[in-house]
Amino acid sequence: MSRVCLAVDVGGTKIAAALVDATGAVLASARRPSEPARGGAAVLADMIACMDGIERRGHDLVAVGVSAAGVIDPRAGVVADATDVMPGWKGQRLADACATCFGVPVACANDVHSALAGELWRNEALAGVRGAVVMLALGTGLGGAIAVDGRLLAGAHFIAGHFGRTLVQHNGGAVTLDSLVSGTGLSNLYRELAHAEADGPAVLARAGAGEAAAAAALSAWLDYLAMTLHNIYWMLDPTLLIIGGGVIDSRAHWWSELEARLAGLGGGPRLAPAILGSDAGVIGAARLAWQSVEARA
Repeated sequence: MSRVCLAVDVGGTKIAAALVDATGAVLASARRPSEPARGGAAVLADMIACMDGIERRGHDLVAVGVSAAGVIDPRAGVVADATDVMPGWKGQRLADACATCFGVPVACANDVHSALAGELWRNEALAGVRGAVVMLALGTGLGGAIAVDGRLLAGAHFIAGHFGRTLVQHNGGAVTLDSLVSGTGLSNLYRELAHAEADGPAVLARAGAGEAAAAAALSAWLDYLAMTLHNIYWMLDPTLLIIGGGVIDSRAHWWSELEARLAGLGGGPRLAPAILGSDAGVIGAARLAWQSVEARA
């Protein structure tokens, strides 16, 4: 029988599970909505059901990997903190639930930490990169992760890389960075300028069509993003900074402008786009599971 790991990625919109071999190949997968409004216990139950529904006959299951939204204690496998997007998610015992169901060791990490682990594993452009590698995930919010010489940095309180929770001054008050540097941030900036509603993709489309308010919102968004990258460069001196998340799919509209802004600030980290897309979390969770197997060998 072939040795495999079972991996899952749990977020505010979906639960994705996969059976993954030691090379990172996905042998089988499943997906379902997470529907977090039902509460953390219901999401956890669906997470287990989604994983358990994947056919494993003919394979030797050796470990489970869990990628999850929120602040994750990787040692205890517990959700240490979570936002209101996932009500009741805080306190859920991810590792215990998986160990009870599957009877194998479990590795757990925050979703962006897992995504970075996946990129370091499967992105050929990162092969042999040493030193600090930082990832920003620009989606509905702003997530982040840091690895040093290939090892994820969790931090004393498991919050290393949560750049979106940092504070910046905007319109005379302190706001979280993810309210400006994210898909939601682009929408917020557009609302301030146009006094109208539009989500991030719509703002990009309107900017491309020549709408002045959308172009101004995109310009302000890029200013904030460039300053964020510049500050990370001077704080952490990373070898490479990877940008992922849903917003990366639209990079043709803004990547060159971002690089120009970084140059105008005096330079910054070497940038690379993430390649795994929505599979990054589940692939990274599998990588962490395999690393736990290797550590025990």
